[in-house]
Amino acid sequence: MNKTTVNLITVFLVAAIVFVAGCAAEEKTTPEETPVSTPTPEEKEPMPTGHEQGGEPDISYMGLADVFKGTSGIDVSLSDVEIDEDDVTLLAFMVQPEAEGTYPGIIMIHEWWGLNDHVKSMADVMAREGYVVLTVDLFDGNVATTVEEAQANIRDNPNEETIPRMQAALKYLRNQANVDPGKIASLGWCYGGGQSFQLGINEDLQGVVIYYGQISTDEAVLVELDEPVLGIFGADDTSISVGDVREFERILTEQGTSADIYDYEGAGHAFANPTNTQAFREKQAIDAWNKTLDFMRLNLKEE
Repeated sequence: MNKTTVNLITVFLVAAIVFVAGCAAEEKTTPEETPVSTPTPEEKEPMPTGHEQGGEPDISYMGLADVFKGTSGIDVSLSDVEIDEDDVTLLAFMVQPEAEGTYPGIIMIHEWWGLNDHVKSMADVMAREGYVVLTVDLFDGNVATTVEEAQANIRDNPNEETIPRMQAALKYLRNQANVDPGKIASLGWCYGGGQSFQLGINEDLQGVVIYYGQISTDEAVLVELDEPVLGIFGADDTSISVGDVREFERILTEQGTSADIYDYEGAGHAFANPTNTQAFREKQAIDAWNKTLDFMRLNLKEE
């Protein structure tokens, strides 16, 4: 084989190698892209309100009426009422003394469960002390038995809607022939305690009772709360700190508002509700109820 032939073979082989390498490069496939999953936002857990601390109600327990039966025991009448005032409608439950006369009035406000039998039993207990008690239904008949249902009650009924309902109920109560319109207080537990506070800063009342309800430490808000206040709180409440309660008390006192504020040791949220069997503290609940009766008597009955 001469040199020329060898050179030709060499050139041919080199060309073949380059061709094959080029083809191989062209035949390389693009690696499959690894799917990238966009993380979906996790569903946010509802903000704790403190009501969860008490657990879900035992609806077989009728309420504090079985624990503390009152002192006067006067006869009362019970009725469901429909309120329509200033284009605001709501349902309510009224308990009033049967004897003729003029009585102080109380707007009673339920917990986040809604207007259930426990709250109705409390209206009965209070009315037997000589009051016309109008227990408002801020949830349009919805009564929850689970935390999820109760959270929906609050979510579906913002303050912009519930405050006008309470104001309509207050107007209705003031217009009752057997009610002294200048002697009316509000009383609520948990969610209802916060609503009692809201009614107090929006209306002129003769007393505001707040059982472990959401309050404010904003001086610009609290300046509107000039009626006597009874605050009942649990020192172990996970939603309302003792620090906030003390600040609430300080501001009210310094601005000249009569404020009786109590923090019960060994008690958390909902400690005064026997149907919340996890949280109920009988001794503290009865003491708090006695303070409530004294407060109502002092501010609604005594001259």
